[in-house]
Amino acid sequence: MKYLKGLMTIITIALSVSATMAQLDITGQYRVKPEFRNGYQQPLLASELPSFHVAQRARLGANYTHKLFKFKLSLQDVRTWGNTSNIAIDDNGYLSVYEANVSLFFGKKWSVKMGRQPISYDNQRIFGELDWAMQGRRHDAALVKFKDNQWKVDVGLTYNNEKPTYSHPTYTLNNYKTFQYVWAEKKWTDFKASLLFLNNGMEYIYTVDSTEYGAIYYSQTFGAHLEYKKEKVELTGFGYYQTGFDQSKRGIIAYNASLEAAYKPSDKLKLSLGGEILSGTSQDPSTDEYNRSFSPLYGTNHKFNGYMDYFYVGNHEKNVGLNDVYLKGKYKMNKFTFGLANHLFFANAAVINEDSFNPEPVQMDPFLGYEIDFTVKYQFADEVTIEAGYSHLFDTSTMREVKGTNNQTTSNWAYLMVVVKPFKNYQPFK
Repeated sequence: MKYLKGLMTIITIALSVSATMAQLDITGQYRVKPEFRNGYQQPLLASELPSFHVAQRARLGANYTHKLFKFKLSLQDVRTWGNTSNIAIDDNGYLSVYEANVSLFFGKKWSVKMGRQPISYDNQRIFGELDWAMQGRRHDAALVKFKDNQWKVDVGLTYNNEKPTYSHPTYTLNNYKTFQYVWAEKKWTDFKASLLFLNNGMEYIYTVDSTEYGAIYYSQTFGAHLEYKKEKVELTGFGYYQTGFDQSKRGIIAYNASLEAAYKPSDKLKLSLGGEILSGTSQDPSTDEYNRSFSPLYGTNHKFNGYMDYFYVGNHEKNVGLNDVYLKGKYKMNKFTFGLANHLFFANAAVINEDSFNPEPVQMDPFLGYEIDFTVKYQFADEVTIEAGYSHLFDTSTMREVKGTNNQTTSNWAYLMVVVKPFKNYQPFK
């Protein structure tokens, strides 16, 4: 309730300001998503049964824009239907702050943005707002931003603690301790290119004489994202390299590369063919001691490598990597949009079968499986979207070895999602 009271106070104050000096926009969203999961993210064991649940997200926020600053506040309630009794006091922290930040404008080109905020760049491979997940992804950070007709440049940094203390604390959350990055993008008529450098710090906690200490180990991710669009042809490519140390002070040598070509024979149809490589660490014990598994870090990973989320959605870190070859199609018809995606998955590094029936470990076939994703979206109204999807994965023994199960099971997943943005076209406080 305190969050709601604070939001209403802000709205009341903002309304008292002259419309010639500032502008207030109300934002909101309701999303509900029933899901059927039968081998979602990893194959089910033979003894396990499929699951079904309904999740929802409700957001309410306000953007207050002055000629010298902008303030944003967005609250969200994220829950699974039934996660509290129908007579219980709802005190489990489902209501939270998604955005709370302020931007200061220094002329038309420079600004500083501080506070809780989503960070998203390019196709969201390294930094993404993760809108597919009900909770989204947000950072407590400060950004210095530059923008003109051709260039965008952001410098971002953050430093995290669990609470204020009087001596140097350890950071125990499953989160980064600190990062600093520079992102720059330049646009031409049919082409745009961006560069990213990210210095990411993770804290390693160790104990000496029963006392906990923390040490920050840094990894560096740098690379480029390129896009070319002209008439019916689109070309997209990106590549990143990672070095430095992981959280356990293991050296990192890893890379990520992708190339996609898209063709639009008409305004209604788009076909895309592409592939992506994410380097991995071999399971062969005779290989070197480096961590060669690329990490997409803070991206919207559901967008990539199949909607069943077998790779890099809270999983597959420090693993054998992935080679993904895909063919996608999208067709628009009136208020409907149909999507079909096909993925062939291969392990990037060696997968070793240490079956007790084999006298010596055997390197397995790198083919992990084939996934097909079908989606349909209906624009019920400008503020309302209805979307449904079905995915099926035909996995292999290599996939089951990587995921830690040897049971042959059918893996599929289906969802229905309704998204309502009630204030999309209603802004009465201008």
